[in-house]
Amino acid sequence: MKKIRLYDESAKSYHNRYLQIQQTKYQAIVTYLIESPVLDVGIGTGIGLSALFDFRPVIGVDGSVEMLRIALELIKDFKPRDESIMLVVASAEMLPFRNHVFPTVVSITVLQNLTDISQGIQELERAIQADGILAVTTLAKTLSLQEIEEMLHLEFAILTRFHNLANEDNGLIIKVLKE
Repeated sequence: MKKIRLYDESAKSYHNRYLQIQQTKYQAIVTYLIESPVLDVGIGTGIGLSALFDFRPVIGVDGSVEMLRIALELIKDFKPRDESIMLVVASAEMLPFRNHVFPTVVSITVLQNLTDISQGIQELERAIQADGILAVTTLAKTLSLQEIEEMLHLEFAILTRFHNLANEDNGLIIKVLKE
């Protein structure tokens, strides 16, 4: 709850400060995505929406109302107006969706902010369909790739690994083999 308050308070400065670095991360993962809809867990201010535009509908989840307000303003500026992007206030550790409904789930630089990283990963796994694509990154100083892989309970094939993506994240993109 304390971290969400910090993100609410810093939403405007966050968007400007991290715009380029977060866009770099989204551009790196988007080439591996194949199906929509996309669930973006930790969508923040919507920095990744331009990269995900071809994969609409996009369902963006974030715990910070203020971050989502900025994302909503970005969506309003899309021409023509886009109604295939939905924003949901929710915790990454308790996603408000049925099991295994999304063919694509992304979570960029989010895990390190969770109270319970394992629970967050379980929720990502719960949301993804069999044969789906999961893209996840976290600050390299927080989790190694090995630690991320060890937390996953799904059968999967690794499509790619990222080391020091945008000079700060480790991550991987996997294809889920079965539920």
